[in-house]
Amino acid sequence: MAQTEVVSTCVDRKWKERSIFSMLNSLMEKGVLKESGFVRSGKTYARTFEPAMSHAEYLAVLIAAQLPVNEYPALLQALLRNADVTPELQKELRAVLRETCH
Repeated sequence: MAQTEVVSTCVDRKWKERSIFSMLNSLMEKGVLKESGFVRSGKTYARTFEPAMSHAEYLAVLIAAQLPVNEYPALLQALLRNADVTPELQKELRAVLRETCH
């Protein structure tokens, strides 16, 4: 999305247009967004943005900042208790663990 699209999407926004610039720049500094190009916007060009990480990666960053590493097994156990763990998912989880924990 371009900054102008963000503004037009947020119809009921309570912040000023200049605040959106600050917010987008802050999200880029935090690694949540990245610049993906430019589009024509009136007589000038506007930057376009896209996510810099997946939803799962973002949640992992949040959790890693809050949860000590020694509590990861309990987190994984709690997640799996609240999921429908099919044999296919079990196989995929095992593969991820083998691949990640060499």
